[in-house]
Amino acid sequence: MQTVLAIYRRELASSFNSPLAYIVVPVYLGLVGLFALFLNDIFASGLATLRVVFFWCAMFLLLLVPAVTMRLFAEEKRTGSLELLVTLPVTEGQVVAGKFGAALTLILVAVGLTIPYPIVLAQLGDLDWGPVIGGYIGLGLLAAAYTAIGTAASSLTSNQIVAFLVAVSLCIVPYVVGFFLQAVPPSILPIVQYMSFDYHFSGMSRGVIDTRNLVFTLSIVALFLHVAVFALEQRRLS
Repeated sequence: MQTVLAIYRRELASSFNSPLAYIVVPVYLGLVGLFALFLNDIFASGLATLRVVFFWCAMFLLLLVPAVTMRLFAEEKRTGSLELLVTLPVTEGQVVAGKFGAALTLILVAVGLTIPYPIVLAQLGDLDWGPVIGGYIGLGLLAAAYTAIGTAASSLTSNQIVAFLVAVSLCIVPYVVGFFLQAVPPSILPIVQYMSFDYHFSGMSRGVIDTRNLVFTLSIVALFLHVAVFALEQRRLS
C-alpha cells in the first residue's frame, strides 16, 4: 500500500507541477460553463435543476479524461523512464493503481469545481438535492470508468496522441450509443442499454442509484486496469 501511495503522490505532484492541470481543468470548466450558461441557459427555464450542467459535465469528460491519461505511460515509454520504473521492486499492479488514482484525483477535482452551480441554484429556487447527489456520484463513476480506459490506452502505446484518440474512441462509442437506443432491435436492446454509459449515468442524475450502475462501472474499471497491467507485464518480459 505504501508503494502505491508513493507512486500516487509522485504522479499527482507531477500533474500539478506541470502545465497539465492548469490547462485542462480550466478548459473543462470553461466549456461546461459556456454550454450550460450561454448555449443552454440553466436559469432561463425557471426550474432549479442541474440536468443541463450534468449533461455537459459528462459530455466534456470525454475530452478531459483522455487529455489527462494520455501521458500516464506513453510519455514514460517515449522518454525511457518506464524501463527504469519497472526494474524497481514494485509490481505492475502497484504502478497502474498509483497512476490511475492520481489521474482520477485530478479529474475529480475538476468535477468538484462545478459545485458552485448547485449552491447558486439552491439560493435561487427549491433545489432537490437527491438528483444533485446522484448526479455527482454518477460523474464520479463515469470518471473512474473513463480513467481506467485512458490508463489502458496509454499503456499500449508510446505516442500520446494515439493514446488520446484510442481513449476518446473507446469512451465515446458506449456513451453516444445511449442516445440511439430507439433504433436498436428489441431483441438486443437490454444488452446494448446495459452497455451504454449514458443509460447508467442518466439514471443516477435523476437521483436513482442502482447496484447495477455500480457493478457495471466497477467491472469496466477492473477490466481496463487489468489490460494496463497485462501490457506492462508483456513489456517487462519482452
